[in-house]
Amino acid sequence: MVYSWFVTLKEGEHVEWTFVLVPIVGMLVAIVAILAEHREKMAMIERGLNPKDLKPPALPQDLLKGSLVLAGMGVGLLLTQLVGRVTPWLLLPAFLFVGIGGGLVASFFLTRSMS
Repeated sequence: MVYSWFVTLKEGEHVEWTFVLVPIVGMLVAIVAILAEHREKMAMIERGLNPKDLKPPALPQDLLKGSLVLAGMGVGLLLTQLVGRVTPWLLLPAFLFVGIGGGLVASFFLTRSMS
């Protein structure tokens, strides 16, 4: 038997290629996105533009939107676990998303009250 963090394999069984291909494709997409952003900035510098001048400033509402999305994902995973009894492994990311989202909501209200 082969033990792994997500599945126990018996003799003759194999890991599906999905578990291998999805992270590889994700990393390739991230690398291509980083290279495209770098090329765009270099082209702007060659034309005499400052890339930082064209970037809009971050708004506090963006922080609130992101935090509510994360908290909503966590609540969705919690409800999936409670209603469907899918797997206990969903509890960890659910609590992580709820905790991170709650922290970002708190930071939004703290920064809003300071300014």
